[in-house]
Amino acid sequence: MNGEDRNDTVLSLLAGVGIGALVGAAAALLLAPQSGEETRTQIRGTADDVLMKLRDTVEDMRGKVDEMVASLKSRGVGSGAGDNSASDALSESGRGEASATGV
Repeated sequence: MNGEDRNDTVLSLLAGVGIGALVGAAAALLLAPQSGEETRTQIRGTADDVLMKLRDTVEDMRGKVDEMVASLKSRGVGSGAGDNSASDALSESGRGEASATGV
């Protein structure tokens, strides 16, 4: 298994765990015997926690992309005008997500 396959496997695993956690949390919230106001407050708190974890994950991925770009540059791969295009695109998409979520 090469590095790219391993990264895909890890990302798939993390995505599955994340989706499972969200489904489980939603089921627990909806089936819990509590008032609507308590449920809304709990949903808001859970959404905030998920958003913070998502931001942390995006920052980690951005760091890894920057490391890969630096590694490729040191090997002389992709030398030329648009060397930071992947890293810049990720940075821009992260800024767009942050503004879209109101943060």
